[in-house]
Amino acid sequence: MNLFKNFLILSIAAALSGCEHLCPPLPGAEPLLQPGQVVLLGEIHGTRESPEFAGQIACNALKKELMVTIALELPQADQEQLDEYLDSDGSSEAKRKFLGLNFWSRDYQDGRASQSIFQLIESVRKLRKNKQRIDVVFLDVEGSGERDRIMADRLLEDVRSYPNNFFIALTGNIHNIISEGSGRMGSHVVKELGKERVVSLKQNHSGGSAWLCLAGEGCGPVDLKGRGGNQFGIFLNDDSGNYDGTLEMDSIHVSLPARELISI
Repeated sequence: MNLFKNFLILSIAAALSGCEHLCPPLPGAEPLLQPGQVVLLGEIHGTRESPEFAGQIACNALKKELMVTIALELPQADQEQLDEYLDSDGSSEAKRKFLGLNFWSRDYQDGRASQSIFQLIESVRKLRKNKQRIDVVFLDVEGSGERDRIMADRLLEDVRSYPNNFFIALTGNIHNIISEGSGRMGSHVVKELGKERVVSLKQNHSGGSAWLCLAGEGCGPVDLKGRGGNQFGIFLNDDSGNYDGTLEMDSIHVSLPARELISI
């Protein structure tokens, strides 16, 4: 990990703890930081970097005095418990109660209930304590054959309720596909809101590791080859049809399940 990457991670952590002046700009993000903008951020589950970059985008939006909503591919059924945690003091007892929910503590771990995702939620809790206007909403309903439609409907519900908020939806990079007829969450959102309000980005990286579930191999750390162009930031293009562009990052690193934090 290079010095810039070290600085970036530390800066995001500091910024999302209330030290806004340390929030570094994200190249390519500035044109997106507008009231009512919806950014669909596709990720590879189980990395440190994806939640950190979602946090950095949120940080930059807050610096522009935008109201921010972060939407995550986690169970809608846990929204009440999430809201309770966000309003808590973040004590060890509050963490154990939240991370004791089935989604976080179950044996099947597909990378979505990672330590980095929890740290993103924890950062939002701290920001709210500092009177920042930011919230988190859970989108998913597992086991449904209409997951993408349901996630889109949940996101659209919040967009209609808070039309001036800046939205970041962090999901697996198949769900934010926007091509018409794909049936994916992204396509439903674009159909309802229009291309002018929605930007869909796919995560690119130069290689590393992630916590993934592979058929016949189970779930755990997996080494991945890179497919990025050694760039950093947001790059818009319209050549694939599935996305509006990419979020380019350096090497990626596995984030372990958050259930290991329950003893903290």
